[in-house]
Amino acid sequence: MNKKLFGILSSLLFAFFVTSNANAFSVGIGIAQWDVDGSGTENVQGVNDNTGTHSETITGVPSIFVESEPNNGWVFGLDFIPVGAEFISSSKTQTNVTSGAGATESKTQKVEGDLDNHLTFYVEKEVVSNVYLKGGVISVDVTSNESIGTGSEYGNDTIFGWTAGLGYKYDMGSMFIKAEVTFNEYETIELSSTNTTNSVEGDIDATTGKIAVGYKF
Repeated sequence: MNKKLFGILSSLLFAFFVTSNANAFSVGIGIAQWDVDGSGTENVQGVNDNTGTHSETITGVPSIFVESEPNNGWVFGLDFIPVGAEFISSSKTQTNVTSGAGATESKTQKVEGDLDNHLTFYVEKEVVSNVYLKGGVISVDVTSNESIGTGSEYGNDTIFGWTAGLGYKYDMGSMFIKAEVTFNEYETIELSSTNTTNSVEGDIDATTGKIAVGYKF
């Protein structure tokens, strides 16, 4: 998903959110578990590739949200994760990591990455009593904290994505409880080294389970 498309979709969702029920909305907090799968490739001087995969389970991920009251079964909302979540932390020594064509040596690769400022514009639609489908668009900052034996130093990036899932909402008058499972797919992470000609690409996706409590105003 490119930045222009994300801007259009998020603007539409925000407009729907504002106009659907201007004087009725809810706020709440949630706690989630994330199962993240990722893969990445570092290209060294345009000649050699170092690849790897990693899976990580992240528990206790908090979020806050604000959403409209249901209108004909439709809910529009905004969810924000106020803390960074480490999605990868891995270190290994490779004997065939090359710093250039024909040069072979053993080096230690330490990769760490965080997801920061995770923001989701979403839509929910009730399909049967208390059960809803969910979809939305995501913006998130990827912060790299690597120690690469090839000498590369990478910056950070903002990527976009989409989410889809299924949930259950239990109404308790002025309050409600939601339980949902979603799948998040993110666009490819593309970073260029600031001090070499090396580059890195990575792909991540996540399956999440969340419980949330909201209050209606």
